[in-house]
Amino acid sequence: FAVEETVDTDLCAGNTYTTNTLVEANPPNGDACQATDEYIVTQNPPCDVTVEVTCEDSEGTDCEDIEAPEDCVQDLTYTYCIDNPGPTCMEVTDFVRTITPPGGEVSILGLLTAEIGNPPIICPPGPICVSEEVSTNLCTNEKISVTTKITAAPPNGDMCMDTGMYMFTVPTPAPTPPPTPGPTP
Repeated sequence: FAVEETVDTDLCAGNTYTTNTLVEANPPNGDACQATDEYIVTQNPPCDVTVEVTCEDSEGTDCEDIEAPEDCVQDLTYTYCIDNPGPTCMEVTDFVRTITPPGGEVSILGLLTAEIGNPPIICPPGPICVSEEVSTNLCTNEKISVTTKITAAPPNGDMCMDTGMYMFTVPTPAPTPPPTPGPTP
């Protein structure tokens, strides 16, 4: 014979639920007996974080649409939008970016803490966007890429991470043709 019980729980709360049972019996031709059992369920809250990168020049032009500049070094604004589509708040534990060329990973966690406080807790709904202005050489005739990596964790849950990338190439100006010789005297 079985006994069932249904309990509604919040799967996103990260709680531990314990069920204890005790059964006692007195059979008509035997000694009294009892049995116990315990069942423990620990629910880790889900973790889901995303990051997207955009880039604009000082005039608001998307970096993918920048034309060959007269001045090679330009101040570009890189914007990083972080979203937590999950049901629970999470703490961002790491947030870095790399601009190539020249390369080299740089922490941008400070941008986030300046925007939302320390520790940086992101809650649904989002996104939360932060920006930085970086002087960038646009005359390298190479692809310029910005990659980001963000790591976050809900309370009592496992960490998750996401990466984002933005890539563009600035066209180099066409070479200037040599001057045409004037009439000969």
